[in-house]
Amino acid sequence: MTDRRVVAVGLLAGAGGILLIAVPGLAGAAVPTIAAVVLTVAVGLVAVGLAVRALLADGEPRDLPTPERRPTYRSAGAAFDGLLDDVGLAGRRKLDADEETGRERLRAVLEGVAVDALGRTDGWDPETARQQLSDGTWTDDVAAAAFFTEGYRPPVPRRAYLPWGRPDLPFARRGRHVVAALSARVGGPVPDPEERPERAVTPIDDYWPSGEFPRRRSTGLTAAITAGALAVSAVGVGFGEPAVVLTAALGIALVGVARVWSPTADVALTRSLSTERASPGDAVTVTVTVRNTGDRTLPDIRLVDGVPPGLTVVEGSPRVATALRPGKATTAEYTVEAVDGRHTFEPGVVVVGDPVGATETVTTVEGADGPTELVCGFGPPTTATEPPRPQVTVNPGQQVGTESGSGVEFDALREYRTGDPPARIDWHHRAKTGELATVEFREPRLSKVAVVVDTRPAAYVAKPGGVPAPRYGAVAAFTLASGLLAEGVPVGVGTVPPGEGWTPIGTGPAQREAVREVLAGDETVPWLAPANGATASDAVRALTARLEPDVQVLFVSPLCDDESAAIARRLDAAGHSVTVVSPDCTDAETVAGAFGRLDRWRRLSTLQGAGVPVTDWDPADGIEGVVRRVKH
Repeated sequence: MTDRRVVAVGLLAGAGGILLIAVPGLAGAAVPTIAAVVLTVAVGLVAVGLAVRALLADGEPRDLPTPERRPTYRSAGAAFDGLLDDVGLAGRRKLDADEETGRERLRAVLEGVAVDALGRTDGWDPETARQQLSDGTWTDDVAAAAFFTEGYRPPVPRRAYLPWGRPDLPFARRGRHVVAALSARVGGPVPDPEERPERAVTPIDDYWPSGEFPRRRSTGLTAAITAGALAVSAVGVGFGEPAVVLTAALGIALVGVARVWSPTADVALTRSLSTERASPGDAVTVTVTVRNTGDRTLPDIRLVDGVPPGLTVVEGSPRVATALRPGKATTAEYTVEAVDGRHTFEPGVVVVGDPVGATETVTTVEGADGPTELVCGFGPPTTATEPPRPQVTVNPGQQVGTESGSGVEFDALREYRTGDPPARIDWHHRAKTGELATVEFREPRLSKVAVVVDTRPAAYVAKPGGVPAPRYGAVAAFTLASGLLAEGVPVGVGTVPPGEGWTPIGTGPAQREAVREVLAGDETVPWLAPANGATASDAVRALTARLEPDVQVLFVSPLCDDESAAIARRLDAAGHSVTVVSPDCTDAETVAGAFGRLDRWRRLSTLQGAGVPVTDWDPADGIEGVVRRVKH
């Protein structure tokens, strides 16, 4: 936008110069010679043409990717900040009877959470809880109690009417106090309700540049040169100095060079790692070298190495900016902190500028020499586990069968049939009744477990700068699946909604390796949220189509929305004996994070009340504790 304004100023200056040529008396200057007039008009027309083209062109953003940190993710409870932002002065009086104001939406949401929390902590029924909220007797916090009190309208401070800044309205402040009071009631961290929320961070949709490469782009310098040439030309005409007008030709020549010069990016990239397999938290040093493989000096070359989205640069920089003669190279070093996963490096982005600095060629360096990925975690299981639901027996991997046969557990007596083995005749029954009867035993069958990770867009929540919940889910899913496979239990893995990474149920070392390949990489459980999700009914329908009726499900989900709880309940209702493992990625230090924690706590309690076992897991405690806590 700034370049366009400069060009616009240049256009006005050029127009003034042409006017002075046509009516020289306006500037009090002598009538210029015919040659000067012709030269000035020619320079002015060329400059005006270039300026108009630059003014109308849609310039490409020149921002390079920022691989020094992970992509930004939505925080659990971020919607609460949106509710607070919707609370305004206009909401104090409803203009349309059918329209729900921001105040009413905030009140309805907080009332639902409060009624549920008071019912679970104090045992109040919904009617009693609502009465306590209306009376303001449910808490000692005066501001929180006033939120639900009918007819209470405190005065609005004058600063709220100022046209600048973000006014802190009393209704929003009292809403924050409600969240703090409920957080104290259910236990856990209590946020400061007087701390106003910051603007919510918008999750990014793309981490690395995409499209066709190489591509050429303008730096905006041509527009500035054009404007400057126009200004010089106008000044020369105004003062009747053809020599000054001629200096504008230099600017036009530079613009012409920029138009025909096409910088090339003939470079090669070499990358080395201090280790190609690390443990979580290890510091891994990456050394990247860029070499000019062409026969022309590169006066301006910038490189951004393709740091995987799951890694954070903790020291150094993955950026290089220098000039390179043919055959010369430069090296940079940076250090990343390893986290669980198989991290594939992106192609490096290279920007090469021309000698004038007016145009750049942007390309990516494919096929860098050296390692292309860093593997962290997803090693041998440390603790074995068993199938997660009560239907399994004390023997790992066994569950009660639905058909009678020649097993080891007594099931029933039936009439003797010709050909029944003598060993299965109940002789005690014969002695009592005089009739022959055959003993039926229950057939033990091997349990089958599907470990399913929630990868819906709504599941991509994280603490500030942290790992998104689905990637923690991949770690938990692999550890649990490995423990089950070690005990001989058939296991399969997949996602909700089901994707191409579904691994059918199987056993043995080959199955464990297949599970590792699926969960360690970022194809099945990506670091960036997918564009489209699925409703609970569609997700359950697609998943049950892949599962046999007797398959148990280990559902790994952050439970950050009602759809996730609905998926667990519907799978359980379909007979798949669901157990939920839920990584906690809420940040209770803020009011919005505390609201997200309350909302998640409500879903955990609802599932447990419906008979669905839930394991609440803090990823900071390590995955081994989850394996021990998953109930048999």
